[in-house]
Amino acid sequence: MKLRRSMLKRLGAIAFAAVLTAGILVPSVQQASAATTTKKYAVEKVSYSKNYKLDDGTTYFSVKGKFPTIKDDSEEAEKMNTALMKEKNRIIKSWKKQAAEVKQDYIDEVNAGYSSDVAFGDEIQCKITANNEKYFSVILSGYTYLGGAHGTPYRSCLTFDAKTGEKLTAAKLFGISKKQLNNKVHKLYLAKFDKNNPNDGFYPVTRKEFKEDIKNMNFNTDFYVKDNGKAVFYADPYALGPYAAGFIQVSATIK
Repeated sequence: MKLRRSMLKRLGAIAFAAVLTAGILVPSVQQASAATTTKKYAVEKVSYSKNYKLDDGTTYFSVKGKFPTIKDDSEEAEKMNTALMKEKNRIIKSWKKQAAEVKQDYIDEVNAGYSSDVAFGDEIQCKITANNEKYFSVILSGYTYLGGAHGTPYRSCLTFDAKTGEKLTAAKLFGISKKQLNNKVHKLYLAKFDKNNPNDGFYPVTRKEFKEDIKNMNFNTDFYVKDNGKAVFYADPYALGPYAAGFIQVSATIK
């Protein structure tokens, strides 16, 4: 899954289901299908950290994270570990690139009189959301800080078929096309919007505007699976609501 980053500079801060047809996706309000909660795999969370420093030794960009490794010698576990390691390496590579890009920004802020006590940085936490006979799913929750009042949260989620080790997209998970998957998830969001619940956290827009906002959103990779047999789809902060709304989610039972 891809990292989301917003580098809006200081002008205030980083101003951070419907009933579906065909019985393919079932709205989360219905009873979830039974799923075992017995943990299939032992998992170790491996820590990584690195400080990027200026010539004078000052840390200007600091990163750290916890990444999962499955402690199993099976072929399927090896396939999953390969994908998990690939994602870890991608993130570390992106950190290195970002460190180079923000180095001058940090120097400019210090020269402008902003505090140099807090380095720019990124941190990732790991949460296993499904670990059973059917699925292994993990959320890598990141938080990037590049100055301003607050940072930017993002997610990288990976879901696997626990029996084969295959990495799954949401379309594969439900056995439908990518277009069908997105159309049905869009309906879930429209149903959530139609409830007109202010706690849903959406921007105060008309239904027509909201429908236009989600029309081109792709949820084929922006999802994770829970042990209760549900898939959870999410929209990034700012995509459908203000920063305070966080990740706005809808869910559906896997059939």
